[in-house]
Amino acid sequence: MKPVEASSDVEWEYVGAELGDSRLRQRLVQVAKALDLEPGASIPDAMETDAALEGAYRFLGNESVTPDGILAGHFIEAAARAETESWVIAVHDTSLFKFGETGTRTGLGHLHGKTEGFLGHVSLLVAPGETRRPLGVLSLQTIVREQPKKRAKGEKRKRPAFEMRESQRWLRGVEATEQRLAGSSPVVHVMDREGDSFDLWSALAARGSRFVIRSSHDRRLKEGKISNALSRVQTVVERTVALTKRPNQKIEFNQGRYPPRNARLAKLAIGAAKLTLPRPAGAAPGCPETLDLNFVYVREVETHGGNAPVEWTLVTTEPVQTSAEIERIVDIYRSRWTIEEYFKAIKTGCAYEKRQLESFESLVNALAIFIPIAWRLLLVRTLSRDLSDEPALQALTPDQLEVLAAFSHKRLPKNPTVREAMLAIASLGGHIKNNGDPGWIVLGRGFEKLLAYELGWQMRAKRDL
Repeated sequence: MKPVEASSDVEWEYVGAELGDSRLRQRLVQVAKALDLEPGASIPDAMETDAALEGAYRFLGNESVTPDGILAGHFIEAAARAETESWVIAVHDTSLFKFGETGTRTGLGHLHGKTEGFLGHVSLLVAPGETRRPLGVLSLQTIVREQPKKRAKGEKRKRPAFEMRESQRWLRGVEATEQRLAGSSPVVHVMDREGDSFDLWSALAARGSRFVIRSSHDRRLKEGKISNALSRVQTVVERTVALTKRPNQKIEFNQGRYPPRNARLAKLAIGAAKLTLPRPAGAAPGCPETLDLNFVYVREVETHGGNAPVEWTLVTTEPVQTSAEIERIVDIYRSRWTIEEYFKAIKTGCAYEKRQLESFESLVNALAIFIPIAWRLLLVRTLSRDLSDEPALQALTPDQLEVLAAFSHKRLPKNPTVREAMLAIASLGGHIKNNGDPGWIVLGRGFEKLLAYELGWQMRAKRDL
C-alpha cells in the first residue's frame, strides 16, 4: 500500500478553495483549522475569540461562498491521491441531514412529519483492496425537498421533467467524479439499490462509465424475469465473508427495512450471467431498445439461528468470465459500506446535525468544511482496523506521533503501529481499553486533543527558534 501523504496542517485540504477573494480563503482556513481541532465542539466553543466567532458566521453566510468553492482544494487533493492507485472505486450514496421541526431555520425542506433538513449526496473515492482506504470526496450535492402539496381527490401526481428529477443526482455524481479525475485514474462506480434504474444504467453505459450497482427490481426479460434467469445460473465460486452486526433500523429512502442481523461468517454461493434487458415502459428519452449487462448473483447458504440469508443481485459493466473476475465484483460492491461509516464520521464524529446555524446556506457551507475533516477521521479509523500492524506514519505525521508519545496516557513504543497510535488517540478522548474498539465520539474527542496539543507544540517550537 502506498502511504497517504499527511500534513500537520489541515490547510492542505483548503488552500485550493475557489472563493474569488483571498480574504475569504484565509478565513476559510482559519475556520477549518479551529473546527479540525475540535470536530465535535459547537462553533462558538471552537472559536477562540468573539471576533473569530463573528468572522466564522459571516463567512458561512456570505453569498460568495459555496460548497464547491470551499471543497475545490479537497477535490484536487483527493484526485491526486487517486493518481497513486492503478484504479479506484467511487462509492455514491445519499443521507438525510435533519435539523429539527418546521420553521426553526430558513431554506430547509420537508423530510418526514414535522422534521426539516436536506439530502446530502456524496461521491467518496476508495482505494481497491481489502482495506478500502478512503481517498477523499469528489462530489457533494445537496437537495431540498418541497412540502408535499395536497392533491384533489382523484388528481394524479405529476412527475417532474426527467432532467429535474431527484434521481438525477446519481448521474451528476458520476459526471462530477470523472470530470475531477480527468482520466488520471480508471474508476468503477458503486451504488446501492437506489441506483437500480434502467435510465441510469443506460446513461452510464452510453458515456462509457464502469459500475457495480445492486439491483432490487425483478425486471422483465424477453422471456421470463431476471430472477428466472438467475435461478438457473451455476455456482462458480463459494467463499466465506464476515458480516457485521446490524441493529433493527429504518433506512432513509422508502425501501422497507433492512432486517437486523448478528455478526457472523456467511458462506456465499456466487454465479454470473450476461442478460439483455428490454427498454421498459416510461424509460427516459434516448434510452436504447435493449441493454446488455452482466449480472452477479450472490446468495448465502447454510444460514443458522433464524438469520435472513444474504442475497444480492449485482449488475455491472465489468467482465465476469472467470471466477476471479466474479469475486472481484463482490469485493468492489463490499466497498459500499465505507460510505456508511463516512456519514457516521460526519454526523457523530463531527456532530454536524447539532450545528446551530439559522439558514440552509450556512448549513451546507459548514457541511463542506466538515467533508475533509470527516475524511481524516475515517482514514485513521480505517487504517487502525485493517492495517493495525502497519507503521503509524501511514496515518499520522512525525510531529503528531511525537506529540502523541509525549501526552499519551500510556507509553508508546518507539515505532508504533497504526492501531497502537489509534488506541492512544482514543485514550485521550476517554476510551477505556477493555471497552472494545473506540466509537466515533471518543475517537473524535481524542483527535481534537491531539491536534490541540500539536498546535501548542508547533507554537513552542517557533518561539524557541
